[in-house]
Amino acid sequence: MRRAETSFGGYHAWHPVLTLEPHPGTLAVGAVLQGQSSGGPAGPQPVAFTVALVQEPNHLAWTGGDPGAVAGRHSFQLEQLADGTTEFTESEVFTGPAAPEVIGGQLPALQAAYETYAAAFKERVEATAKLGWPP
Repeated sequence: MRRAETSFGGYHAWHPVLTLEPHPGTLAVGAVLQGQSSGGPAGPQPVAFTVALVQEPNHLAWTGGDPGAVAGRHSFQLEQLADGTTEFTESEVFTGPAAPEVIGGQLPALQAAYETYAAAFKERVEATAKLGWPP
């Protein structure tokens, strides 16, 4: 089986509001990913995420924020379907005592950021598929 590659340095190409620094070496639970948010409701700011789950080659999750206020768990999952296509599921769950108030107040801005991201992701996947990737 081919080893999955995780190119965090290229993340911005398909997620235009988040830039992540490259992560050298093997990705493992507990690894810290550093980056910069360039948009969204909180505006530009440095970000750090801790890898919470790695199941190669189809599932990755990270956490970030402050569990005492607002924390989030972001998950990415790929599932090969019977027809040979791949279903991509992304989810984000917010927890913490301030989550309902903070996230609730930011829903319109979050929705706009996710729509921007989804459009960029779709464009990237379709362009890559035209090139015949993966080999």
